[in-house]
Order: sequence, then C-alpha cells, then structure tokens
Amino acid sequence: MYQYSYSEILEDSVTDGRAAERRALDHAADLLLAAAETAPGSRAEQEALAFTSQLWGIFIKSLTSPDNDLPAKLRADLISVGLGILAEIARIDTGDSRDLAALADICGIIRDGLA
Repeated sequence: MYQYSYSEILEDSVTDGRAAERRALDHAADLLLAAAETAPGSRAEQEALAFTSQLWGIFIKSLTSPDNDLPAKLRADLISVGLGILAEIARIDTGDSRDLAALADICGIIRDGLA
C-alpha cells in the first residue's frame, strides 16, 4: 500500500487550492464581462459585483492571516490589488464608474499569475 508523505499531501492541498482560486477568478471575470453587456444596476451587475466583492474579501482575509505562506511583499501587493478592486466596486455601486471589463481583466491577470 502506498503511503503519502505529509509534504506530498500539503503540496496536493496547495495545488488544489490554487486550482480553486483560478476557477473562482475565472467565474468572477465571466460574471463581470457578462454584466458589462447589461444596463447599469442590472441583476447581472449586482451578482457580478457581489461575487467579486466576496471573493476578494476572502482573498484579503487569507492574505492577512499569519498562517499564509506567501512572501510578505507578494501578500502586500495582492492586498493592495484587492483593496483597489473593492474600491472600484464601490464606485460602480454608486454610479461613479462602470468599468466592469477592467475588473474582469484584473481578475484574469491575477488568475494567470497563480502557479
């Protein structure tokens, strides 16, 4: 019977986690691009913004955790990106912006950077 080492299990867990993060960022980008084709304030826009806001809230919480193993500079940079996304979502919510495609692009860039 094959026995997995602890490091193999952890490596698989990180790989699975990154794949889930990529899928979530893909979904956010898809929702945002679809919402960009609708009227401001549409249900699609509301759903896209809510999902993206929740996603980045989770990312930021994870990035601020002392258990997060990413390098401090990378964590700080990703937190900054996340806060910028949340700020843009707030501007869209108030009608001061409508740049959903740019948010989708940023989600795509971050997704592509996940290894």
